[in-house]
Amino acid sequence: MYARSLYSKNKLFTILLFTLIIVLLFMVSLLSGNNGIDFSDITRLNSSEDNFSLIFYDIRVPRTFAAFFVGASLGLSGTLMQAVLKNPLASPFTLGISQASAFGASFAIIILQVYSVSSNLSAGFMTAFLAFGVSMFTTLIIISLGKRSNMTPESLILFGVALGAFFSALTMFLQYFADDTDAAATLFWTFGDLSKAGLGIVGVIAIVLLLVSLIYFKFFWKLDALMLGDDHAKTLGIDTKKLTFRVMILASLLSALSVAFFGIIGFVGLIAPHIVRLIVGSSHKYLIPLSILSGGGLLLFADIVSRTIMLPIVIPVGIFTSLLGAPLFLYFLYKKKR
Repeated sequence: MYARSLYSKNKLFTILLFTLIIVLLFMVSLLSGNNGIDFSDITRLNSSEDNFSLIFYDIRVPRTFAAFFVGASLGLSGTLMQAVLKNPLASPFTLGISQASAFGASFAIIILQVYSVSSNLSAGFMTAFLAFGVSMFTTLIIISLGKRSNMTPESLILFGVALGAFFSALTMFLQYFADDTDAAATLFWTFGDLSKAGLGIVGVIAIVLLLVSLIYFKFFWKLDALMLGDDHAKTLGIDTKKLTFRVMILASLLSALSVAFFGIIGFVGLIAPHIVRLIVGSSHKYLIPLSILSGGGLLLFADIVSRTIMLPIVIPVGIFTSLLGAPLFLYFLYKKKR
C-alpha cells in the first residue's frame, strides 16, 4: 500500500513539474521577439509610448497559445495512434496524414486558386478545409486497409510512410506546374508556421483537444488493455475493432486540425509520448495528460528557438522540429529493431 501511494505521489509530482515547465516556457515565449528574449518587456505592457501592447496581445499571445495547443494536440494524437496500433513509431507524420494535408492545401492554392477568387480570410479557411478533408480521407484508407488485410503494425507504418511519399510527390507535381506566387505559397505552407495564429483558430483546436482528452482519460484502461493484445482486451469485453476505429478517427481529427491551419509540424506526435514513457511508463492514466503537456512544451520550446536562434530571421517551426525529430526517429527505429 505504501509503495503504491509513493508511486502515485511520484506521478503527481511529475505532472506538477511538467506544468511548471510549461508555465516558464509560456513566459519566455511571450517575452521573445525581434530582440531575442527580453525580460524588460514586462514593464512595457502598460506603456502608451509605442505599439508594444498591440504586438504583445495580437501577435505574441496568439502565437504562444497556438504553439502549446497545436503541440499538445499532436502529442495526444501520437499517443492514441501508438496505443491502438501497438507501435511506438506511429504518429500523424509517419502515417502520411500530415503529407496528405499538405497535398489538400496545395490543391486548394494551385488548382482551385482560392487566393485569387476569395479574400485572404475565406481562402485560408477553404485551404484548411480541403487540407482537413484529404487528411481524414487518408485516415479512412489506412483504417480500412488495416481491417481488410489484417496488416501488422509494422506493415501499417511502412504503408503510411509510402503513402506520405506519394502525397509529397503529388504536392511537388502541382508545385512544378504552378506559377511562382502559388508555388511559394504552397512551399511556405508546408514549412509549418505559427505566425498566422489567431485566437479563434486556437480556440477551436483547444476545445477539440479538451473533448478528446476527456473522452479517453475516462476510458484510459481500455488503451492499457489494448496494448496487452487484442485477445486480452476482448476478454474484458472491449470491442477492439470499434475502439481502434474511433481512436484513429479522433486522433486524426486532432492532427488534421493542427496541420490544416498551421502546416506540417513533424515528429512532435512521435517524440512527446516517448519522453513521457521514459519517465512514467506506459499507463495511459498518466501517459495521456503528460503527453499533452510534453507535446505542448516541445512545440513551445521549438518555437522559442526558431524565433531567436538566427535573429532577426525567424525560422518556420516545422523546419526546426524536423531537424530535431529525424535523428530521434532513427534512434527509436534502431532501438525497436534491437
